[in-house]
Amino acid sequence: MRCEICGKTIQGKPRKIIVERAKLMVCEECAKHSSISWEFEKPTVSIPKPLGKPSPKTVKSVLDEDFMLVEGYGLKVKMEREKRGWTQEDLASKIGEKASFIGKIETEKVIPNLTVVRKLEHVLGVKLVTKELPVVNVNISPPKNHGLTIGDLLNFNEQTKKGGKSESHTG
Repeated sequence: MRCEICGKTIQGKPRKIIVERAKLMVCEECAKHSSISWEFEKPTVSIPKPLGKPSPKTVKSVLDEDFMLVEGYGLKVKMEREKRGWTQEDLASKIGEKASFIGKIETEKVIPNLTVVRKLEHVLGVKLVTKELPVVNVNISPPKNHGLTIGDLLNFNEQTKKGGKSESHTG
């Protein structure tokens, strides 16, 4: 590397000085003539912070395909816990989970997995899961009236020629 003032090859570590607001890398001899030095600024990577308050994310765990949580499961857990006089921390320690997780279950911000649900059912003595019945889609719609077809006219014409009465309209 060469000195930015005198042009000599720099032996050893270059000195960093400021001359008239210019940052220069110089040899030891030229560095003696300046009293102001500077250090390399490490480039920093700034991560932009999101503006505003982030929206709460709902964390969902998948229950077994055959099971479904009952409506209002969070309120049920909270009521049973309070009935026993337990705090969220007490319940959390009994089932081996964090108190914040219990809070999220009670506010229904999270859908716990089947293992956690079973622990809650056992400790609280409530039913939180129901067996999901398969949904069968049955299309019950009235037959569509497509209007009169040529086939209908031919059938009507044949029936009127034979006897004047329609076979389908017997009375």
